[in-house]
Amino acid sequence: MGATVDLRPDHGVAIEPGAEDVPRWAGIDQLVERVDRDGLGTGVQLLTATVRTVCDVADDLGRRRPGGFHLSYETDIPRGVGLAGSSALVLAALSVLGRHAGLEWPAHALPPIALGVETGRLGITAGLQDRVIQCRGGAVAMDFSDLRGDARYGVHHGTDEPVDPESLPPLFLGWYRDGAAPSGTYHRHLRAAFDAGDPEVRRGLRRLAALVGEGRAALRWGAHDRFGELVAENMAVRRTLAPVEPAQLEPIDALLAAGIPATFTGSGGAVVGLIPAGGPEAVAAAVAHLGVEVRRVVPAAAHDGGVPPVEVLDD
Repeated sequence: MGATVDLRPDHGVAIEPGAEDVPRWAGIDQLVERVDRDGLGTGVQLLTATVRTVCDVADDLGRRRPGGFHLSYETDIPRGVGLAGSSALVLAALSVLGRHAGLEWPAHALPPIALGVETGRLGITAGLQDRVIQCRGGAVAMDFSDLRGDARYGVHHGTDEPVDPESLPPLFLGWYRDGAAPSGTYHRHLRAAFDAGDPEVRRGLRRLAALVGEGRAALRWGAHDRFGELVAENMAVRRTLAPVEPAQLEPIDALLAAGIPATFTGSGGAVVGLIPAGGPEAVAAAVAHLGVEVRRVVPAAAHDGGVPPVEVLDD
């Protein structure tokens, strides 16, 4: 799965709508269902907000804004299930727009710049994790306990280190369309509770951060059973932090009942977990009654470039 943004130099500026950008529904109920499931951020809105952010960066750096262009996009990432489909489009757009405008994106600055497109421009509550993993292109451990600033780009960023993909146990990814809900709903509750100083939420977030260190240690020692326990604890903590739609928990509960540790990939209904001795078939069987799609994860090594690849095609 992935998202691709194409840029063709042009005299004016045009953003071509995608298939889901057409504002037409069979009825009001379908409109409500689509918004509740996928959120309000259409592809055109995401690309428009990205273009505006690129102009801000160019202005702040004293560089020329990009010349005319025509943007179009394609994506097959399911929307609204916690698979970072929106940020994938934003990062793809930043990559081609940066090349077009002669801007270089530092590896540490690109994730918070991409985050600002959605949080600052569209009011979507989100975090840095999706953008970091999409920029690095592989398995990494992230630490946001001590954010560092970059005055040139006006952003703050954490640190991350690559994780050997060979150290990971066999993993699966699953998503549940019927349980989909925009992850911003969960994040808004979480942000409000954190800002209000909720001690339970702050304690839970500290525990989630600690799980990263314990998980890395388990991987170094090849303790996959322990790693599975930590994945399950991650989900248990996340249940306590903010309200979760009951439908989103159905796959998690079905997997745990089958002895398969799993947790959310984001906060929209997709899950990631450890493949048991019975193989991917055992995972699929545990959630077959829910209509969950299951795929095996093929982990990759992280790269240092920090920018999604750009392919230049001749006319």
